[in-house]
Amino acid sequence: EGDPHSVVLIDEIEAMLEETGVALNEIALIAVSGGPGRYTALRVGMATAKGIAVARKIPLVRVSTLEALAWGALPHTGSLCTVMDARKKLVYFGQFEAKGQTLSRVEEGQALSYRNAAARVSAGAGVIGDGVSLILPELLKRGVSPKHLTGRIYGGVIARLGEEIFKKSGVNELYEGPAYIRQVEVHNPNNERR
Repeated sequence: EGDPHSVVLIDEIEAMLEETGVALNEIALIAVSGGPGRYTALRVGMATAKGIAVARKIPLVRVSTLEALAWGALPHTGSLCTVMDARKKLVYFGQFEAKGQTLSRVEEGQALSYRNAAARVSAGAGVIGDGVSLILPELLKRGVSPKHLTGRIYGGVIARLGEEIFKKSGVNELYEGPAYIRQVEVHNPNNERR
């Protein structure tokens, strides 16, 4: 299946720096996808970003994964919904208004049931993410045919959004954790919920 995220991440960062010709000491800000998303991936990504930020004494900014995914679907005009599998019959859902290469948030990201997420998707809206197939049956029941867009989360988008956030707010989120939109369930070895 391949190496876990934690093993590959540092190598990927080093390769990206080499490919772009940027030296580690030239970095003035760390931007990280801060959620929503998979618990372990968010923790590993955030811990790595924090480690670099602390070592370099530079600020860290969290970027919404749902917003970064929406930017990856542009150009698009109209309603744009990002839908990510949140497991437990839920999806992480974000809604945006797109105008070609610009994007504005309509509502904050949230964890919704398939039915509730589908109810927020209007006819002709663009939808993107690994959760689209999960809400599609509910959309079809309502007679709604969305425009299934392709795209992905790009590191350059995370960097640009992080820079915009930092310029607007100046907030260093170094001591913040990932944005967990829904409660995380932790299981002990006896498989009891905590």
